[in-house]
Parts: sequence; C-alpha cells; structure tokens
Amino acid sequence: MEIRRDHRARDVVRVKSDAAGPRVVFFAGVHGDEVSGLHAIEKLFLDFFTETRKLLSGTVVMARCNETAIAAERRYITHNLNRLFRSDYGSIDTSSYEFRRAQELKPLLQDCDYFLDLHSAPVAREPFIVAEADSVSFFAQLGIPRMMTGWSKFSGGTTGGDAENYAKSFGAKSATLESGSHFDKRSNDVAYQAVLSMLAVLDMIEQPPPAAPPLEVFDIYSVVNKGFDDFQYAGAPENFRRFGKGEAFAFQNGQPLTVEEESFLLIPMVPADTKIGEEVCYLARRSTAP
Repeated sequence: MEIRRDHRARDVVRVKSDAAGPRVVFFAGVHGDEVSGLHAIEKLFLDFFTETRKLLSGTVVMARCNETAIAAERRYITHNLNRLFRSDYGSIDTSSYEFRRAQELKPLLQDCDYFLDLHSAPVAREPFIVAEADSVSFFAQLGIPRMMTGWSKFSGGTTGGDAENYAKSFGAKSATLESGSHFDKRSNDVAYQAVLSMLAVLDMIEQPPPAAPPLEVFDIYSVVNKGFDDFQYAGAPENFRRFGKGEAFAFQNGQPLTVEEESFLLIPMVPADTKIGEEVCYLARRSTAP
C-alpha cells in the first residue's frame, strides 16, 4: 500500500493498493463551514497511515477542497465552489481562488469510478444522500435511509456545476452525502461511517457492509431561489417537512409561496446567509425509485 500526495492538486492524498481495483474519490470541505467530511477523510487517512486499516484493492483519493473557506469558516469566499465544476462559465472572475481551485480538482473527477462528496446542512436532523436514479441501488448500500434524486434536472444555468454531476458526466457512480447538521458532532461519525461503508461495499477494506434499512426516496421537482430580502419560511424550516396541496411553505415579496401538490421541503438554507438569486431551498415529491 502506497500513500502519497496527489501530483495533480494541492491538499489531496492518494492511497494506492498493490492490487488493481476501483478508483474512489472523496471530496470534503467544498463548503468551508461543513466540517464533517473533513473529520471523515482525516480519520480515514490516519487509519491507512497507521495501518489500522489496509486498502485491499484499488485507489482512494481524499481532497480537502476549499482551504480558504475552511480557514475562514465560511461557506465560500467569492464563488460557491460547488457551482464551478463545469466547462462554460460565462462572465466570472477567473482570478478568484474558488475558480482556480475548481480547475485543480476537476481532473480528479474525470478519472474515477466512484465519487462521494461529503457535506452537511444548516438545518438537518438526519442524514440523507443525493444521487440520481441510476445510482440509488448502489448508494442505498451505505445504510443511509433517505435519498434525494432529480438534481440533474437542474444541473444547468446558475444551479449547475456541482461536483456530483460533473463526476457522473465522466462515467462515475457519484453521490453527495448530507451527513446532518453543521452544528451536530454526530454528523462527523455519519460521514466517517459512510466512507467506510462505501469502501466495504466495494470490497476495498475488511469490514462487513452495513445493513440496508428501509429506504425512502424523494425526487426534487423545484429549486426555490431567494428573490427578495424578506424571504422567510412558513413556520420551522425542517428538512423533509411535509406540506399539503395549497399550503404555504414560505413568504417572499409579501406573498405566500404555495405548493400545488403534496411536497417536502429539502435542504432549507438560512435566508439571511443566502444571497439574492441563490437557491434557498428545494421542493420534492415522494418517489417510487428502488
């Protein structure tokens, strides 16, 4: 087993087994205020470095992605890094750290078989995985009971450019883990167990895969952008909160925002921390995906 810095990008470590196998990439700290993934990959690195665990086959690449935002404990500095994994940028400050960092990291996503992007959310009582329908069966094996599909429908324009769909476009099975709340230390353990489970499912480490719990799948059908400074949720902005047909889930510009069918609120952001034009939450319906 070989451990070394990756020559293609800074703050990236590559662990290579003596045996051929899957190429797995883990991203952490794409958003600088989401630290659970950082804990997970640092612990995994120590497992390999101290030989507590042995990589049986393949390669594992672990990246600390947005060091400037991590140091500042901010989501991002100039640009949302998770909107910069794309080829067409339009008008953008190409001298910004996040733009330059995306160019360093993109080759890692172009050259992998499996990819997991480790995140957390400001409002989240429980973890869930974001993946497309053709990857649900694989990522359901990680033991996370809730999954969100359908993000690729919105992967163009300002809401596109996420690492998950960029890796998928190059053939990788890819997903994003939302490990829980930024502010709950249990999310650190969730992220660490998820990376171990993924390697176990791929037979890359000696560990039984987790038991698969009953799975709930929610398909996103709407991205809600903050259009006015007065945006506020109707009641508590709970992740997976259910709204009945015609019910208001938020208010904006003095008007209620209602749903036209039974819907579930996903990944509600803090309105005060969200800029005009940025997505502030998502709406989803229950899915029959496997």
